[in-house]
Amino acid sequence: MDHPPAGPFGGGECRCTGIRFCQHCIDSDRAQSIVRRHVSLANASDVVLRQYTDQRMSSCSFACVGPSLLSMCCACKTVFETAGGVLKCCGDHKGFIARTDIELSGLTIQPGFVSPNEEEYLVAFFDNPAPFAAWKVSQSGRRKQEYGPKANFKKRKLKVGDFRALPHQMKTTLDRVRSFVAEQTMREYCIVEVSVLEYTAECSCLDPHIDDTWLWGDRIGGLNLLDDVTLTFVSADEVAVTVFVPRGAFFLLTGVSRYEWMHGIRREDVKNRRVSVTFREFADNLVVDQEILKTIVMSATTFT
Repeated sequence: MDHPPAGPFGGGECRCTGIRFCQHCIDSDRAQSIVRRHVSLANASDVVLRQYTDQRMSSCSFACVGPSLLSMCCACKTVFETAGGVLKCCGDHKGFIARTDIELSGLTIQPGFVSPNEEEYLVAFFDNPAPFAAWKVSQSGRRKQEYGPKANFKKRKLKVGDFRALPHQMKTTLDRVRSFVAEQTMREYCIVEVSVLEYTAECSCLDPHIDDTWLWGDRIGGLNLLDDVTLTFVSADEVAVTVFVPRGAFFLLTGVSRYEWMHGIRREDVKNRRVSVTFREFADNLVVDQEILKTIVMSATTFT
């Protein structure tokens, strides 16, 4: 490995720190203190309400979030009381009570965004991406690949790093993502980072979080590959709403769903291997060296 593991196990099995844990470290004292809430943990309101303060934090633990008793139907974009059930289509909420007081606007799910053949092509590339870097062990039981600039979010510093181009294997998909998001939001979508995460049923999860608001812009896009997934959205007052995203779908977060709700994936909602591809743009009011920005944008529109 190119750096020592951060977790309690050798061999690069675990990178978990802080509130994060996976199958390799779940029995550790640190992880059990989180699961049993024996340590002080940030709650949902800490994350959502402090986004634009010096005390900003990005995520909280699902240990602080109750069960998801609500689910949103993405066909009619309405939240219903489901007592834990997950809505997949309008027929699923017949007889359920609609919660029109709960706003989860700005969320778009587009099923069938990639074909099975395109999905197979993309995953085959991610599994053998040479000359780009291969999978790296990440936190919470995941592996990752990152295509984009290097950022220090705490110090708010940005640099180009070794980012020179994106893989040509992504070009067709990226062009379609740019066109779709631009059509949905009526303005150009300039992707500057592509982040790829692999989940498995072996204790992978994604803690409830809000993507960084200093560096990344209003529109966060995502591609869901290999398996269906249930996202959990969590508000400042700890209301938890599930959203079903089918395999091969594209999802877009803007506005309220981007800034006023955290999103995450519970461990029990990862059933099989799944790969997610996240697309990000720069924030409109980003104050950094303009030459750095120009270089990054040029790299993000170059394919090799």
